[in-house]
Amino acid sequence: MSNPVLRGRIILIALVLMFVLPVIVAKTVLVNHWYHSGVTNKGVLIEPRTSFESLGLENPYQEKQWQLAYVLPKVCDEFCQQQLHLLGQSHIALGKYQTRVSPVLLVAKDSDVGAAKTEPFKIINMRGEMSQIVSDFEYVIVDPLGQLVMRYPKADSQDLLVSQSKNVLADLRKLLKLSRVG
Repeated sequence: MSNPVLRGRIILIALVLMFVLPVIVAKTVLVNHWYHSGVTNKGVLIEPRTSFESLGLENPYQEKQWQLAYVLPKVCDEFCQQQLHLLGQSHIALGKYQTRVSPVLLVAKDSDVGAAKTEPFKIINMRGEMSQIVSDFEYVIVDPLGQLVMRYPKADSQDLLVSQSKNVLADLRKLLKLSRVG
């Protein structure tokens, strides 16, 4: 009589362990930060959620288009001119998505607006907290709802500049493919 009871208990314990053990292992891995999720974006996500509206700025493309923005510095040197050229080239390289995106320049009070005359980009004036979120020489992706999505810090060399442009394009294409707005 004890043999069937013992056998039943062993089966019950084995069943409980079979379902509880994976949960315990998963919880342990997550709590100890042993798991690093795969990240496919190459830019830096802008967190907390920030939009033109929350910053008190007017967005000329609200509810219309995505924006690939470049933060114009105080002095636009040769490096800046290259980035402006790459901004235009990146827009052309979007191919079928080109109509959904507008290249724009984010300009502060003291930015070198004269450098922007060579390229036909729309200019958006930024003020206040915006300069704390993004800094000079950065690319920024803005969605059609006016939310700042990703930023790409300044590249240091020519090789990194081209690589950065490719990264911006890759992320923007991915966003446009998955997005139903704009």
